[in-house]
This record gives sequence, structure tokens and C-alpha cells, in this order.
Amino acid sequence: MRRRTFLQGVAASGIAAVTASAFAWQGLTLRQKAARMLLMGFIGDNMETDGAAAIAGHLEAGNIGGVLFLRHNVRSRDGVEGMTAQFRSLAPNAWMAVDQEGGAVQRLSSDLGYSPIPRAYVISEEKTVEEARDLYRAAATEFHEAGFNLNLAPVADVQDDENGVIGRWGRGYGADGERIAEYAGAFIEAFESVGAACSIKHFPGHGRSSGDSHHGFVDISESWSEAELDPFRRLIDAGQAHLIMGGHLTHRGLDPAGDPVTFSRPILTDLLRGQMGYAGALVTDDLDMGAIRENYNQREAVIRSIRAGNDMIMMSNSAAPDPDLPVRFADWIEAAVAAGELDEGRIDQSMARLDVLAARSN
Repeated sequence: MRRRTFLQGVAASGIAAVTASAFAWQGLTLRQKAARMLLMGFIGDNMETDGAAAIAGHLEAGNIGGVLFLRHNVRSRDGVEGMTAQFRSLAPNAWMAVDQEGGAVQRLSSDLGYSPIPRAYVISEEKTVEEARDLYRAAATEFHEAGFNLNLAPVADVQDDENGVIGRWGRGYGADGERIAEYAGAFIEAFESVGAACSIKHFPGHGRSSGDSHHGFVDISESWSEAELDPFRRLIDAGQAHLIMGGHLTHRGLDPAGDPVTFSRPILTDLLRGQMGYAGALVTDDLDMGAIRENYNQREAVIRSIRAGNDMIMMSNSAAPDPDLPVRFADWIEAAVAAGELDEGRIDQSMARLDVLAARSN
């Protein structure tokens, strides 16, 4: 099994391409580093809303690393594009993130005047990989022109029609790892060609689960098989995996403590990074989802996510909106480092990985 030191892994990810900005984070305070890790959502669908105004203030102050757009933020084309334009004028390097898989999960939808993207399973059944790449290039161009630079896609989970989260909606490209990786790879190539990063999800595999982590924990201990790692492994080996999202899933075979993947060092660091050789960045799924929110307080969820190896922390801030969340987020990290719960070197690892990701996407 391949094992790399952190620096070897960063080098393999392309740190040499970041010559001008590499390690620029070394001059940042701990609070400034913490801010770069937070991908935060809001309530509002245009710049006239209080939520959007609060986001603008945080971006201008350098309190967050990026903005998460959910369905409730995308009600009109003018509204969403007005927000991304304003946000990026205040923080040109900030992430503007949205789910744009296609099919049922296409936030920039045809209802708003964007081109429809067929669901993944339909694409893999009806189009060659090259045809899929062309279709995704067109979608990526619209994505970029709308002001986004981080797509929370593609899905690398297996397609199982019995599954209510992935399979029911045709979000998977199929059941064969090679096929999934080919089509997911075409998706990534297309979006990266316009300067957008892609988050591959949901490690280590959500496709054969029997629950929805939006509502509570999903235990995949019995339903999951090691074959579900194959698409992720292929994308890593092909050099196409630069950001991976873990799922709010539990698997006692992979982590006997029963911690969700989001908090699991054995799964994210030992398995994904150690055994599978992944050197890129990791992003959590939304910590506001029911599986996490109903079982952990926000501070605990943030600190445990970082300790497990996550580099970007996604918080939709929608269940109980808090305009001061970025301040509290930085407070939690400062306090955790001071108390020895977190090592600042762990934060610095995230800074280096996020530098590499940003350099690939700008």
C-alpha cells in the first residue's frame, strides 16, 4: 500500500505550480487561516436581503473563505448572478459553490434559463465519454459565466435503483468503477477547463445506503462493499481528484468507533490519504444536515471535522441562521489550538492543500 509524507503528497498534487503564492499563508494569523477554511451559506436570494448583505460584509472583512449557495438562494437568474458578481468584486479569490450535477440536482436550472443537464445515469447510458465531455463543457461555461468556481459534484457513488438518495434520481453513472471514473473524469475535465474546481462525492460510497443523511445518520456497515472505493481510487490514480467530499455515513468495519466519516480519521486520513494515496483537499458535507446537527453542537462538529483531516468546512447556516457564525468559527479554532485539541500544524496542512486547489482553479 502506498504511503506518502504530507510534503510528498502536496508536491504530487502540483504545489510546484503555485510558486508565486505557495506558503503565503505562513504570514497569516490563526484567525485568518481559520477564515479560509469556512465555506458558509446564508438565507437570501438577491443582494437586497439581509443574509446576502451579511455575506458581503464577511467577504470584505476576510472572515470566510467562500459562499455556499443552496436551492433557496437560487430563485432567479438576475438574483443569483447579481450576488456572485457582488461577492467576487469584494473577494475575487473566494469560492462560490453550488451543486450543479445535472438532473434532479441542478441548482442553476432550466427554469431560470440555464441549459438542462441530463442526470448522470442517462448520460452514461446514452452518450459516449467524449459526448459527455462536450455536454459538460457547455454546462461549465454557463457555470463560470454565472460567477461560480466550485461545483459540489460529480457523484462517484455507484448507481443502485434501490437507493433513495443516489439511485432513485439517477445521480450515479453506473455500477462499474471504471465506467463511473470515466464519466466523472469527463465532468471534472470540463469544469476545470473553465477554472472551476469539482468536489467528488460521497466518500467512501453512498450508493448502496438505505437512508438519507439530510435527516439522520446513515449506517453503511452492512450494505457497503469495497468495490465502492474503486471509482475514487481510479480518479486519484488518474490525477483527477483534487477535492473529495466525505459523506455523513457510519461504517463500523472501517471505523470501529462508529464515528461518521466526516469525523473519522481512520477513514479520511488512514484509508483515503494513507492507503489510497490521496493528497488533495477534503471538504465536509454540510454540517447543518440532520445527521450532524441533531447529534453534535456546532463547535464539536467543526473541531472534530478538522481533526479528522478536512480542509474546508461547509456550514449552510440555514437551520438556525447566525450572522456572527464566522466570528464564532474562528473563536472555536483559536480556543481548540490553545487547549491542545488541535495543532496549528494541522491547520497549516489545510492551508497548503487549499493553496494548491486555488492555484488549479484560477
